[in-house]
Amino acid sequence: MTRVARIAAAAALLSAAAPARAHHGVAAVGAAGPEGPGAAIETTSPLPLPQGMLFTMVKSEYVPFLPSAPAVPNEKSYSSFNLVALGFGVRPWLSVFAFQPFNVKAQDGLGRNAGPGDTNFMLSLGLKWDEGLQLVPEKESLDDLMDWHFGVSVASTLPVGPTTTKGGSGAYFAPDMQTGFGAPSQTLGVSTMKQLTGALTWLAEASYQRFAPHTYLFTRYQFGDEARLNTAAVFRAYGAGRFRLDFSGELNGLYLQPDRQRDATGAMVPLRASGGAILYAVAGLRAYVAPFSAAVALKRAALTSLNDRAAQQGSEGLERFRAEFTLSYSTRF
Repeated sequence: MTRVARIAAAAALLSAAAPARAHHGVAAVGAAGPEGPGAAIETTSPLPLPQGMLFTMVKSEYVPFLPSAPAVPNEKSYSSFNLVALGFGVRPWLSVFAFQPFNVKAQDGLGRNAGPGDTNFMLSLGLKWDEGLQLVPEKESLDDLMDWHFGVSVASTLPVGPTTTKGGSGAYFAPDMQTGFGAPSQTLGVSTMKQLTGALTWLAEASYQRFAPHTYLFTRYQFGDEARLNTAAVFRAYGAGRFRLDFSGELNGLYLQPDRQRDATGAMVPLRASGGAILYAVAGLRAYVAPFSAAVALKRAALTSLNDRAAQQGSEGLERFRAEFTLSYSTRF
């Protein structure tokens, strides 16, 4: 049983979902081993990395956009959100992560903007309920992993991504087409998990991300805050030795406040063609062969309620689909 506890997060998978106007990515953390609870693709798991575990991951997401009807000039054609991550188990109940995005955004008439995004640092605290709320202990048996688990995370970005990149025509890309935000952004998240049966796990998470204003050349701009509410069911279809195969189904809710821009009077006013609510459906498959893990998923908007939808081409909720791939490796010190 102690071996199960030591590798409970050896197959940790992190994934990114691009928020408002598809301009950046947010990482979700999950952990799973050959036995015990499963982890979803987009919904964060509260299980921390075991103490002394070093985790590495690469992730790529391809997002083609629906054109306007009728088409207009300079429409966004696709984005590719890519991520490299490092994680470490500082304590059995405390993990630290660093995420470095590299994004590609293509727009008709202006060309392609490729560059690094803002570095994201995160602390994740693991809790469980066993005759009371307590920190996750050093060792948990399979029976212990059946308990309710909870997680709390805080994150902040370091604004290293460029914000003044020009397109092929010599014109500057708009703020939502830049790869950086120019100012730190903070996120607070909570998550929970319950293994319902030996093969079925339920997960849920909620998070809130706040953006600060930044001056893009002569434009003072602030992206709208984002609230997320996700839930997932993960089914272990096959497991033998160090191999495991999971299927996951998820619903991801996203509420976007309108972006704001400074007007002629100096006031920050909301933009009509931004913000709204989206409900995504996600289907994923993940294979684990210790100490490697790989996942693929397809994500599509099931319901949308966008402000001035006709003017939001290239925004969240107006994609053809989102296809993503993740590969991770873990080792213990």
